[in-house]
Amino acid sequence: MKIPRIVKYGGTNLAAFVFDFTLLIILDYLLNVDRAIIAFFCYISGTMVSYVLAKNFVFPKGWLGDKPTVEFSAYFLGGVMGAIITAVIFAVLESFNISNILIQKIITTPFAFIIVFLYRNYFVFKK
Repeated sequence: MKIPRIVKYGGTNLAAFVFDFTLLIILDYLLNVDRAIIAFFCYISGTMVSYVLAKNFVFPKGWLGDKPTVEFSAYFLGGVMGAIITAVIFAVLESFNISNILIQKIITTPFAFIIVFLYRNYFVFKK
């Protein structure tokens, strides 16, 4: 049975999410910095974990496969998009007095996940 790519991507991104969210909790506790900024930074950190896992387990060699620097840059751009989405939603939720970090992350994750998957699947790793 062939596992759909989005399911594999979800699995590898679950590992990246655990890394991202753990770092978010730690930095939020240790630093007196706006949570939206911390969420942006943590999402970018999770992108690094995601790239390694996605390259090895999810995406076949695509049109940028022979240009690893360009491929990584394009993948990383997806991470920046996801980080911006995450930071904006965190800030919006905070403006509505929704400040529970777990609720913020749960609301934010599906939006960033879907948009970034579509970009990476249909642009970064297209055939």
